[in-house]
Amino acid sequence: MKKFAATGLLALTLVLVTSASAFAAVYPDNEPNNSRDTANTFHVADGNQINGNLDRHNGDHQDYFKFTPATNQKVRFQIAYSKANKQEFKLVLLGKDETTLNKDYFDVQLEAGREYTLRVEGHSYDLDNNNFNYSVYTYVLPN
Repeated sequence: MKKFAATGLLALTLVLVTSASAFAAVYPDNEPNNSRDTANTFHVADGNQINGNLDRHNGDHQDYFKFTPATNQKVRFQIAYSKANKQEFKLVLLGKDETTLNKDYFDVQLEAGREYTLRVEGHSYDLDNNNFNYSVYTYVLPN
């Protein structure tokens, strides 16, 4: 009986994990997207993410992403990157909010039908390790 319960619990866990992640999407950083005019399209949804790279050696100091939410919603934007050798990237929602050295996320109320632009900026780089990768995560929050 214990074996059946453990197997059933494992199966249920796998189903829940698979179904929760099945709706999340990963958006790659497609160059060129170094200006508002060349911004990549992104869809804000709970669990969606952007994976990108700011390659300072090739003059890529910022990446732009645009999106238009279908509903009014409160969203958390969070950036993750290697902070080795005091590397600093900043995430900016133009006209709204931005991250700081001490805070790698911000929460914002988005308005349905309005176009927004996100910018990922490189301020200082880990030149010793050449790791300029970043990820931006979105989480829908309760209003």
